[in-house]
Amino acid sequence: ENRVVVVAFTDDPDLHREAILALAPSPDEHPGADPRPLGERDDVTIDVVRVRYSKARLEATQKQIWEARPGRDFAESMISALSIKKNRVSLDLLNPPDGALDELTDIVADPGAVCVSVHHTPQPPTGPLDVIPDLDVADPLVECPSGVPPVRYSQLIDPPPIEEFDHPAVEALRAELEAPGDEPMPRGRWVVISIGDDHAAFAALSPDEFGYAGFERRGDKWILGGMGSGRPCKPTVALPEGLNRVAIRLDPDSPPNPESTTVDLLVTETDCASGREMGDALRGPQVVETGTAVLVAFAAVPPSDLMVTCQGNPSTPVTIDLSQPLGNRTIYDALYFPPKPLHQEPGSG
Repeated sequence: ENRVVVVAFTDDPDLHREAILALAPSPDEHPGADPRPLGERDDVTIDVVRVRYSKARLEATQKQIWEARPGRDFAESMISALSIKKNRVSLDLLNPPDGALDELTDIVADPGAVCVSVHHTPQPPTGPLDVIPDLDVADPLVECPSGVPPVRYSQLIDPPPIEEFDHPAVEALRAELEAPGDEPMPRGRWVVISIGDDHAAFAALSPDEFGYAGFERRGDKWILGGMGSGRPCKPTVALPEGLNRVAIRLDPDSPPNPESTTVDLLVTETDCASGREMGDALRGPQVVETGTAVLVAFAAVPPSDLMVTCQGNPSTPVTIDLSQPLGNRTIYDALYFPPKPLHQEPGSG
């Protein structure tokens, strides 16, 4: 296996290349190592390049930015790192306020030493939560937790096989299925979920798994953008941008009965949220009552952080009011389609 080592200098690299290629390990310090100079070995390639900034210069720039953070409006939404490959200080800003980039320009002595990436999170919808599909619409937009983009319910439960399509994205999928690789493609009956101008989604269906593969168009070629597999898909309602999914279950310590005019629930944010308490980020409930059902939905505004962890999130107790006693009606989590009935779990007592 040939290794490539890149060494960078801020002055003429030719001045250093000959000296580096002549380096050889000391038998006393590295017994048993290949004694040949680096330039004579065939298991390593040395590439000497010229860069604009030294590591010390970049570290000084990063320190300058860090020390100027206190009191700045963008301080809490910034992540800084040293990017050796880019030969820059890499800054990520999440929803920076107006004027933040101008402030950074004033702070940094040489703005060319900094590479800034600005991230804008979608703003949640205003007003009451409105995500439960119209009961008269039998074909709402749904998605799968595995990453399938939002499609109509009918398209997800009865997708056409890839054999019915003559498209470059399908040919790219076939090539991936036939090519040997360290990470095999999901197994199953491959179907088309969606094919657009620049993105295509395919699924591998089997009784026990739901495989997924996404392709992207780059110029005149389609390339694999991502894949995965998991449990068979249970379609969920596609939420508007700016909202996270929230799972619902009945509070096992306070089960409802036919005379109940309130229902005690435990709601849990399902997306990565650093284990936070939802608090004011919780949206809802939206409740739709019929003669046979009580449909309930919640959502959450995502954390306003660039980095979140996925250690699991705590449940939040919520009580919803009914317009009349529950009776024999079934309570449903309406973020599934069809809605998922909530079954009573054993209580802690």
